[in-house]
Amino acid sequence: MASSNWTEPRRWRGLALVGVLWVLVLLSLIALNISATSRLELKLAANLVEAAQRRHVNDAAVNWALWSLLQPGTAGWLADGSRRLLSLEDYQIEVAMQDEHGKIDLNEGNPLLLQGLFLAVGLQPEVAVDLADAILDWRDSDELRRLHGAEAEEYRAAGLVEPANRPFERVEELRLVLGMSPALYEQVAPLLTLYSGQAQVNPLVAPQQVLLAVPGVSEANALQYIEQRRSTYEQGLPTPPFGSVNASLLNSNMPGISYAIETAVSKAGSIVSRQNLIIRRRGGMGSRFEILSLSSPQVAPEPGRDPAVPGEPL
Repeated sequence: MASSNWTEPRRWRGLALVGVLWVLVLLSLIALNISATSRLELKLAANLVEAAQRRHVNDAAVNWALWSLLQPGTAGWLADGSRRLLSLEDYQIEVAMQDEHGKIDLNEGNPLLLQGLFLAVGLQPEVAVDLADAILDWRDSDELRRLHGAEAEEYRAAGLVEPANRPFERVEELRLVLGMSPALYEQVAPLLTLYSGQAQVNPLVAPQQVLLAVPGVSEANALQYIEQRRSTYEQGLPTPPFGSVNASLLNSNMPGISYAIETAVSKAGSIVSRQNLIIRRRGGMGSRFEILSLSSPQVAPEPGRDPAVPGEPL
């Protein structure tokens, strides 16, 4: 009997010890969970802060370009696609601005410029003619096939969507034109526009590949002219005419109205965000602008970042 009385308290003490241990285990699990949650919340908060910083830096880059457009005469940039660099704290910004009059208008552009563009990117002459005619057949309102073009019958035979027979509403529609490959589209799309409304291009702001689309222009001619126009612009001098070429394809007197602005933001040597937009002056040459299109192409995530974490931009 005495032995039973002795072992009873020991048993209760053992049970109490086990209970204490379980409580400690539960408290440890709760602490670990709180710690993990706190780390995640801190990471999310840091990502949100950095995303906000990137947005502000991108906005600063766009405003820098708009500021340039508001400068009188040649005090602003020559909007020929040249890239400019700016540093803001830990970020490096690259900005390019292109006057849309320097591109070939997909709806109004002269067929010779369309053919010349395809030749400039390396297509054979007969393929360049076929593609130019196919574009003209797509954008016109009739169903009459041009000599080298394509209408509904040719598209059905190729298993493709029939031509719209209306003006292009987006440059991306060019992907649907018979004969257009993905690789070719990537080459020519940056040189085309819907916002010029002109059959000609402005040589004062045209990119090199667009200048090469003008029949009779060599690469050496184009490069020499680009250097010449930049030099005269910086000096505030008039730029000489662009050689002895087909004048019906060029117009140097078109004032800039619509512009493409591209920004790339880098940090520690890696691009962290991009932004592409097209803006237009309100009221022609006014000081207010409207956005015609806006896109933010994705970039690869930085090493060590988890792209699946909410709030962390790629």
